[in-house]
Amino acid sequence: MLLLTGQYFHAFDAKSRLTIPAKLREQINRSEQGYGFVAVHGFDGVLYLYTPKTYERVAPQFDSALHTKRDVRDYERIAYGLAEQLEVDRLGRILIPEYTRQACGLSKEVAVIGVRDHVEIWDRDKWQGFVQDRLAQHDELAERAMAVAGNATAGQADQTEASAGKTT
Repeated sequence: MLLLTGQYFHAFDAKSRLTIPAKLREQINRSEQGYGFVAVHGFDGVLYLYTPKTYERVAPQFDSALHTKRDVRDYERIAYGLAEQLEVDRLGRILIPEYTRQACGLSKEVAVIGVRDHVEIWDRDKWQGFVQDRLAQHDELAERAMAVAGNATAGQADQTEASAGKTT
């Protein structure tokens, strides 16, 4: 199971390369997860980096019948069309295209964050402001997140029982 954690502060070099911290790289089993990253525009204007294996698992999959819906087609165009395959060089650096940096509002100084199954790249000032704001709400956020997770788990159990022909 992939479990990425930690916050690290780095800067882009003159060639728009960013070093992925060794402590984060060490948390990834490359023989299981694949090599390099897939960079996608994540939520909240944050750049998400997924290992190839994780990206295959989390990439949105829409039934082909839904392709008649404009929102589905438009989302897939953005989600897949702007996704970038990034190689990690021997020094642990990735090259993030300038347009991707601009789209995510990344300045020279960034925060590289391990978030369970992916890495997030935040503008450093934006990350520090986010942490400062959210730490004051830690307990409330934890309670709400656990409630959502509990509801999702209960819903999955109900679906499993229904597919097995059981009734409750």
